[in-house]
Amino acid sequence: MHVVVGTHGQRSFLTAEVRSQLSTYLSAVAKSKGMKLVALGGTENHIHVLLALPSKLSVESAILPLKQSSTTWIRQNFETLRGFSWATGFAAFSISRSQLDSTLLYIQNQEQYHWKKSFQEEYKDFLNYHHLPFNEALLFEE
Repeated sequence: MHVVVGTHGQRSFLTAEVRSQLSTYLSAVAKSKGMKLVALGGTENHIHVLLALPSKLSVESAILPLKQSSTTWIRQNFETLRGFSWATGFAAFSISRSQLDSTLLYIQNQEQYHWKKSFQEEYKDFLNYHHLPFNEALLFEE
């Protein structure tokens, strides 16, 4: 499962150091829930996570605990991020084995990818590519 989660209001909270430590933390949380975090990448205002989910676990029941626990963890471990929160929603896309390598490469190269395209453009492109309807006025809350 390829999951995309933005920060609330697309605020630039997630430095490279925060993302590195967040990857370690979320890997442990995922393991405790029966999942495997394969990769985490992103920029200051969002992350992409590649997760292996057990078939008995719904996407929402997998992602919400990761978001909730990481919010608390970030606030407790980074003094300057006491006001951190994730955006309300998230996007999740199933990945076939044939797409695994390209998705992994895409996630690992997020910083370079975003030299050319903003998070908002990328997110809308994903939704359009997967034919998912959305209301642009509600897509990125403040």
